[in-house]
Amino acid sequence: MIKYFFSALLIFILDRFTKIYILKNPSPDIGGGFFDLHINTEMAFSLPTTYFVLYPVIVVILGLLISFWKKDWKRKSVLIWPWGMIIIGAVSNLMDRIQYGGVIDFINVPYFTVFNLADVYISIGVVWILWHQWFHQKKNLDKNLIED
Repeated sequence: MIKYFFSALLIFILDRFTKIYILKNPSPDIGGGFFDLHINTEMAFSLPTTYFVLYPVIVVILGLLISFWKKDWKRKSVLIWPWGMIIIGAVSNLMDRIQYGGVIDFINVPYFTVFNLADVYISIGVVWILWHQWFHQKKNLDKNLIED
């Protein structure tokens, strides 16, 4: 449990530090650098929405994520790690929205998007869960086919 807590705390602090650093030291290469400050007031991938809709959606999603995390925590599942990464990323981005009016994005990939470490955590968590479910479901399906 201690290892999990300190690992989660470390990745949360790393995300917060990078966002604060880039906020205080914006890239001199305005619009063209790999590290380029953007305050994203929209949803993921800059999809437009109003705060009236966005905040309730975020709260509901966080509630669901925490319930999934708690369920896997009780089962001592490996999935507590990706759920934790998704929750950490979502909470950090929510903190940005509350404090700065939008998410601090700074990793600029030309012709793709601008994102931050919290977005990377969320993406890794989602891929990890999908990968686990895909192979876990396949293993259970193969096991059931063999038994029949």
